[in-house]
Amino acid sequence: MPTAKHPIYFRPQLEAMFLPVEQMLQIDRVNSIDGERLVCEMDVSSHWVFPLHFPSDPIFPGTLLIEAAGQAVAIWGWHARLRGRPRLVKVEAKFESPVLPEDRFVTFMATVRLRKNICLGSVGLFVGERKVAEVTAVIIIAKF
Repeated sequence: MPTAKHPIYFRPQLEAMFLPVEQMLQIDRVNSIDGERLVCEMDVSSHWVFPLHFPSDPIFPGTLLIEAAGQAVAIWGWHARLRGRPRLVKVEAKFESPVLPEDRFVTFMATVRLRKNICLGSVGLFVGERKVAEVTAVIIIAKF
């Protein structure tokens, strides 16, 4: 899956949203948001987690992939003008393939539905054409 030529949000804009910052912000760029659909990416080739997570057999932790999928849904909510604190309240995940240090980036392809201040997201995670996981994430945007 190719990277968009002109992402609509980069890491500095994402850090200005009410999301985790620094190393806990997992999403590096948002390539497109079109209605209920969102496509974003996380760079993994030199991610800080690989030297720490099973150093002799590095694999990207599923918990951080779930966190990234939740962040993708929260970004969609921010783009839809929901303001407040995003909270991941329910998640289901099915993993199919590991993310390894030689992978360049993970693409998140999400479909999000909105009910009041609740974002219901279905997020497919891919490395190239290889499916890594499917995550269903429910995010509540708590008002400030």
